[in-house]
Amino acid sequence: MAEPDPPREEAGPEFARGLFDSLVLGTRLGNELPTAEQRGYAETFPPFNQAMALSGGQLSGMISGFMGQQAQQAAAERFGQLEDASDRFESVVGVSDRLLERVDSDLDAARGLKNHAVVDAAGAGGGGGG
Repeated sequence: MAEPDPPREEAGPEFARGLFDSLVLGTRLGNELPTAEQRGYAETFPPFNQAMALSGGQLSGMISGFMGQQAQQAAAERFGQLEDASDRFESVVGVSDRLLERVDSDLDAARGLKNHAVVDAAGAGGGGGG
């Protein structure tokens, strides 16, 4: 008889912890962003503007590629057409929300499968046969 696959939940806590740590780090970094006044001062220096334009282009390409990779091709195309930073941010938030909903749905499905398997195993040993 073939060995069963190891339970998937073994990777669950490790993945969840890594995701949580990444979210905390992202929040911390977001809170450390310069204020509008600080950014206004920095924008008086041409090298800062050049670096921000380069980084912005790289980041936009990375986000668009991520959207396309996650079967969100229409969102990636819309993102590439947006000019306003607020619209681009809202687009990223929307895709992030949909991806997190998908993860939540997948986790619910996995829990349901696990619970179903436990019920089946308990029912199978019940000795209902004669």
